[in-house]
Amino acid sequence: MSWYMRMFRPLPRTMDQVVRHGWLRQGSGVFVAADYKGASPIGHSIAMYNITGRRPISTGNWHGKEHQNPLAEQEQEEHKEQEQKKKRENHHGFTLNPKKAEVTPLERHLVEFLTGEIIEERRIQLKLNAPLLLDDYVAIFRGSEVELVKTTPKERVTIVFNVSKSVPPTVHDESTPMRSVPKFEVLIKRDEVLLALHCQFFQTAFKDDTEGEPKPNQKYADMFYIKDVSLYEHDCTDRSYTIEASLFVDDLYDLLMDMLAEVGITNEFVEKVSDLATAHEHASYIEFLENLSKFAVGPPPPLGGDDGGTE
Repeated sequence: MSWYMRMFRPLPRTMDQVVRHGWLRQGSGVFVAADYKGASPIGHSIAMYNITGRRPISTGNWHGKEHQNPLAEQEQEEHKEQEQKKKRENHHGFTLNPKKAEVTPLERHLVEFLTGEIIEERRIQLKLNAPLLLDDYVAIFRGSEVELVKTTPKERVTIVFNVSKSVPPTVHDESTPMRSVPKFEVLIKRDEVLLALHCQFFQTAFKDDTEGEPKPNQKYADMFYIKDVSLYEHDCTDRSYTIEASLFVDDLYDLLMDMLAEVGITNEFVEKVSDLATAHEHASYIEFLENLSKFAVGPPPPLGGDDGGTE
């Protein structure tokens, strides 16, 4: 008789006497642990025996971790392989749910129209170019926002503008291409102090007439103007003071324009800014049309699973 049988065979008979004499109440969860050397690679293990239930509970190593039967582990592996094989077969023979791929006539017409628009806009895009370097300024694109940055030992100059809603509404004319004229902010930073000048294009900036030319005794052409000015440290808050530039005397206004010219922001430069904004706005518009087309048809139906109609 094996050591294991000699150890555990007398337990049921002995424990009947314990329960019968009232030494242990029926149903108590008392276990006996015995050390034996089994066939498991773990070596020394523990056999737990339920005294009142007369059945072995589990086997485990000295750390109390359960050691499963190798046959049970093999059955679990075979079950996993069968499940994976079934999933592979389902993916090979999947069918799309017709309700998921249904497109209404209106959506189909919208997609067809958008496709024609995208093709036409891409043809126009070939004539446009959004450079990454504008004079001494490096362009950084973040969605519809654009930053132009230039750093010198003395200061850091940043021009920020957004191309959203930057194209003024005009009558569609093939001879007059649409142009982006965004509002832009010039930030001149010295140490931790920033001078912010909010600028805008004049409505007559790109018109083919003499309205945009300098008038007598006028130093600058009507390409752009300073709208308001603020000066603050670190970040601008609601408590930062801002003043309308129209309240400045002419001499002070001209000096601020000279300061912009010293950092390279002139009429010629802002015209290039408008060209850059026009190219980026046009690219953003094409991306908008493409996303609108995807939105019209909806996302593709899933492959397999309960939602894919494979079952």
